[in-house]
Amino acid sequence: MPASLSTHQKILEILKKNHNSTMDSIANDLGISKMAVLKHLFRMEKEGIIERKSIKKKVGRPVSVFFLTEHGEERFRSSYADTIKSLISFLVDHGHRDLAVQFLKERYALMQTEYAKSLAGLTYEKRLEKLSELRDSAGYMAELKSIPSGMHELVEFNCPIFQVASVLEEACSLESIMFKNVLDSDIQTTHRVVEGRGYCRFLINKRLD
Repeated sequence: MPASLSTHQKILEILKKNHNSTMDSIANDLGISKMAVLKHLFRMEKEGIIERKSIKKKVGRPVSVFFLTEHGEERFRSSYADTIKSLISFLVDHGHRDLAVQFLKERYALMQTEYAKSLAGLTYEKRLEKLSELRDSAGYMAELKSIPSGMHELVEFNCPIFQVASVLEEACSLESIMFKNVLDSDIQTTHRVVEGRGYCRFLINKRLD
């Protein structure tokens, strides 16, 4: 998590990634006192961007967990995405779905070209890291991990194109194809935000020469 982010924004990102968290776990993640976290949580509750619920434990007192409200989720959406969704919905509703799909194909082709330039000359591992950085800087809240099978997983906790993908499912498949081409790897998508999951998860398997 970038050090330049405010505590307020860091808490939002923790709740976005974890779906819900306790005050103790947030304080531990941020390395600050529980009272400091509680101060921010109280303010965020008043703003209507988070809520809390009480969870009973087998032993001891119930614990409060905090989660984002719909208003809080909106903090991760842009007006640009709303505009693009409105445009695509307009095209689809007026019988121009093919034109909307073509728009997406050309957009991803341009992104693929830009990504390929950024990844050129890097080793496979560095290409994976660079792609994750590019996605993270674009607002996808991306994290790259190695998994025991020898593959890698790219998890994106935020989906700026969610509203577009809810209208045109091709957006998700075009995204996977772009990853496949720039990494020269096989891509398997196991989770999608548009399907009601909390994040998008891509399994990346390097092709053997």
